[in-house]
Amino acid sequence: MSVGFVLVSHSAKAAQAVAELAAQMAPTVVLVPTGGDAGGGYGSDFTAVLAACEEVEQRCEHVVLMADLGSARMSAEMAVEAGATVADGRPRRILGAGPFLEGIVAGSAAAQAGAGVDEVLNAVASPLAQWTSEVMPGGTSNASCNDASTDERHMRSAQEGTESATGATSDPGAVPASGQQYSRQVVIADSAGLHARPAALLAQLVAKQPVRILVNGAEADSMMTLMLLGVSFGDTVTVSSPDADARQAVDTVADAIAAGLEKLA
Repeated sequence: MSVGFVLVSHSAKAAQAVAELAAQMAPTVVLVPTGGDAGGGYGSDFTAVLAACEEVEQRCEHVVLMADLGSARMSAEMAVEAGATVADGRPRRILGAGPFLEGIVAGSAAAQAGAGVDEVLNAVASPLAQWTSEVMPGGTSNASCNDASTDERHMRSAQEGTESATGATSDPGAVPASGQQYSRQVVIADSAGLHARPAALLAQLVAKQPVRILVNGAEADSMMTLMLLGVSFGDTVTVSSPDADARQAVDTVADAIAAGLEKLA
């Protein structure tokens, strides 16, 4: 796998808990938690962080380090500085610019879908873009967010909802007229709705399609965007694509939603 994660926390239990949560959405992604000081108390242990990085590097080309507070972040930064570079000259270890829990969940879900390191870093930063759009309307993202413009576009698309799906056909068997996009309406079968694991599974499925896929007008290859829709069990959603020759891909995604996304696991 291209990208793995080291989770650096002041608390060993916190690091382990976040790793376990992320693993629900990204079961094959390498997630190595490390937390607390060498004596088992709160703090950080640089030697343990280095060992965690080396463990990930045995299986992954890039290591994204995520840290929560103070000395944990300092240890992560030191581990990045101590790392080597890959063939293209980029650092092998990179500090993720996103919130500890949400960033890890979003980033690992992207890695599970086969995203490269740049896409994973954008996913890590995407919760910050979401927070900016919700709490600071009209504000701009912090420059340290590894250029989360793609995710900001996803967030805006999700907030616009079905308005961006204008022109879609509602009949599952209908052939769209010229200039229109093919769409299907399906009922959410998963008890959790489009939250957490189902959202991650759907984003991973969509990422494999050769065309853009929208759910209620929002880009469906982002787990965070799907979760922002607030779709619950039993809700009806519209699956569509603005691209030509998208019928098969739309049907694949719509059928998976209707059957229950947990069946994809």
